[in-house]
Amino acid sequence: MKSIDASKLQQMIIGAYEYLNENKDLVNELNVFPVPDGDTGTNMNMTIKSGLDKVNSSDLSSVDKIAKALSQGTLMGARGNSGVILSQLVRGMSKALKGKYEIGNDDIKEIFNLAAKTAYKAVMQPTEGTILTVANKMAQKAEEAYDENLDIDKYLIEILTAGQIALDNTPNQLPVLKEAGVVDSGGQGLIFLLRGGLNALNSDIKRDIDLSSEVKDDENFTYQLDFDLAGKTSDLEKLDENLRRITRNFKSTCENEILKASFLTDAPQNIVQMILMQGVILRINLENLSPDLTIIEEDDKKPSKKYGFIAVSRGEGYNSIMESMNIDKIIEGGQTMNPSTEDIYKSIEELNAENIIIFPNNKNIIMSSKQAAEVSDKNVYVLETKSIPQVFTALLEFDESLDPEENLENMAEVIDQMHIGEVSISIRDTSVNNIEIKKDEFLGILDGKIITSKDSIEKTSEELIKNAVKDSDASLVTIYYGEEIDKRKAKDFAKKLSKKFKDIDIELVYGGQPVYYYTITIE
Repeated sequence: MKSIDASKLQQMIIGAYEYLNENKDLVNELNVFPVPDGDTGTNMNMTIKSGLDKVNSSDLSSVDKIAKALSQGTLMGARGNSGVILSQLVRGMSKALKGKYEIGNDDIKEIFNLAAKTAYKAVMQPTEGTILTVANKMAQKAEEAYDENLDIDKYLIEILTAGQIALDNTPNQLPVLKEAGVVDSGGQGLIFLLRGGLNALNSDIKRDIDLSSEVKDDENFTYQLDFDLAGKTSDLEKLDENLRRITRNFKSTCENEILKASFLTDAPQNIVQMILMQGVILRINLENLSPDLTIIEEDDKKPSKKYGFIAVSRGEGYNSIMESMNIDKIIEGGQTMNPSTEDIYKSIEELNAENIIIFPNNKNIIMSSKQAAEVSDKNVYVLETKSIPQVFTALLEFDESLDPEENLENMAEVIDQMHIGEVSISIRDTSVNNIEIKKDEFLGILDGKIITSKDSIEKTSEELIKNAVKDSDASLVTIYYGEEIDKRKAKDFAKKLSKKFKDIDIELVYGGQPVYYYTITIE
């Protein structure tokens, strides 16, 4: 095998998605913290699925166009930090394949080189022992093992083997991985993707899969397209096969060297290009099933106000507080359910304000928020909040009379002075930060680090607060209780804490959050 054409590349992308989809739970389980919020596998899986959906509704005539579609799809579908990094790896691949109709060994070398460079640039403070390291080691191997006469599949096996070796070495580069006894989850997800793609490349079986049916219903497709096309029977049959994969409600007949077809699509311009390449159009009809005839008046385009706010939230109580504080757009999400770049981008585009501030409220949503801000033409700013309660403190500091930069600086300063505590449950035996943790014990996480593990929620919470206030002049502790905590139980616990910490005001608020029994702010 000396080259990969557009059809094979599409087959590889399908294989990559399917293999990760089968193994995403294994990737999720590699979470260093043994709390039930591991989502790296899910995020990477949904990111590549978004890219595949874009490929399946685009022009499939060259590897350049497939790679560009994959890049666009993963960019907007990126979820979590792992998904954003994956989208940047794909972006590098797209750069390498610009103007290419097929892939040779020299292109393979350039793909891995540009993928690693592009992903590294996207991360503010790259850390070795992560998916970035795995990508970089494969890029190095692609350079070392390059031989224009080597079969492509053998070349890829050498590169993938180097990636697996790099993945196995990640615990030696990151002590936190070694202590938890796991390899890097993002790196493992990348290896699964590449292994699935390589398996598909070496497979002689071409599967006819309608992958888009998992996420889209018929009514979501905008156009109905019907045509009669004359051409060679072999060309028409190939076209028929490709159209079945990328459209919905496909119906066709092929007789006497004429293909008659009818289907639903969101990309009629790309479909028409495919049709023109395979024959002569005898008849074609395109109907818009849901035309948007709304005329936007010029005055409506003007910003309605100086500032608009977007926040990611998960919990009935949190949502109510945000609404009372005039957050314009609340995006459902958080741990275990990170919104995509596109979810955030859509909220940006729907908001009519001169300046828009996004509160990600989770460290795993910050990169997606920044990516959405970069895609938009509006004035969008991201305040790097890592917990939902930080929004409430930040907004109390907000002053509409100030410019965005001053507001961001002031809000960042106050949230930096806060301590955030979280109480969750361990899903396995492990050791983190030299703390021995048993399955089903309750974990106390302070400012992102596990500091205690106890046999009850109350003991863990007390230990958290004691550690947070011992070396500070904290005067206020706010306890947000989650969906699994009974209100009366929470009230009794707050009273007990008020007696124990007499010099500190204890407030109790319903958050309704999943995963974490209590989220505690210390100010």
